[in-house]
Parts: sequence; C-alpha cells; structure tokens
Amino acid sequence: MFLSRRSFALCVSVCIFVALLFTACSTDGDDGGADGLDPRLIGSWVSSFDEKYTITQNNLSYESEYSSWGGRIVHAASFNDNTGVLIIRYDADKKQQWTNWDTMEDITPAGKDFYGIYFRQLTANSVVISNTSDQANNWGPSETATLADAISRFAFDNMANWIDLGFAAPFGRVQ
Repeated sequence: MFLSRRSFALCVSVCIFVALLFTACSTDGDDGGADGLDPRLIGSWVSSFDEKYTITQNNLSYESEYSSWGGRIVHAASFNDNTGVLIIRYDADKKQQWTNWDTMEDITPAGKDFYGIYFRQLTANSVVISNTSDQANNWGPSETATLADAISRFAFDNMANWIDLGFAAPFGRVQ
C-alpha cells in the first residue's frame, strides 16, 4: 500500500509539472515578446521620403503620408550582426491597408494579422528597413494567418521573395 501511494503522488506531481510547463509557454504570439530584438533598433527612424518607424521593446509603428499601421513585435530574429526580421501582429485598429493599383480596390487580407519587416545594414545611427510584399502577386499583401507561417515565410533564405533588395530606403535615427 505504501508503494502505491508513493507512485500515485509521483504521478500527480509529474502531471502538475507537465501542465505548468505547457501553460507557461506561448507559441501563438498572443503574449508577444521581442526576445532577440537587437537593442540598436529601439528608437525612432526616418527616411528621406518622410516615412517613420518607431520601435520599442514590444511594439512597432509605421507612419507615412499615405499609410500608418503598427502592432506588437511577436518575433525578432537576427540573421547576422546587421540583418534580420521583425514580425508583428497588427493591432486591431492599425492594420495595413492594401490597394490593387490597377482596380483601386481594397485587397487587405482578412484573418491574416502577422506581417514581416526586414532590416539590413544596421548601425547605431542608420538602418535599411524594408516592408514585405508579395512580388509574385503584383506586390500584393504578404501577411500570414499564424506566427509559425510568418516565421517560415520571412526566413533569411526567403528574403528576396518578399522585398526588392534594390529598392529600400535608408533610415536615420531621430535624436
């Protein structure tokens, strides 16, 4: 009888431990987390086209004459010392709007809230930032429905599929 009580207690302890492990981890991006965010990115950045990014430890916002959008940084990856990607989950009221320039129709994808932004040539005072778009589909939306899909889509080896490496504006740090 003593052995079965001990086995039961051990089994209950293991179950509680496993349950705590799974409840403490989030893989869907809801809790966000800018783990891996290069601290040199934190701040405000402006381009010669008056585009502005503001990046904090947890959020990214974009503003220009034509658009403004933003969200919580749910994934940050550095591919090397000065290149990487940030993946955001749009804030509900700050989703980027996409327009088909041939028909002038709104083609913003429903239910796809994860968006990638690549950065390159990062230094203390400058960075090249590139919004992603689907080059194979007339530069259309590139968002995904899940964080896992976004991480796969915006991996280093896929960078040339989602940005035009020759068309990216350098940004300077706003002091």
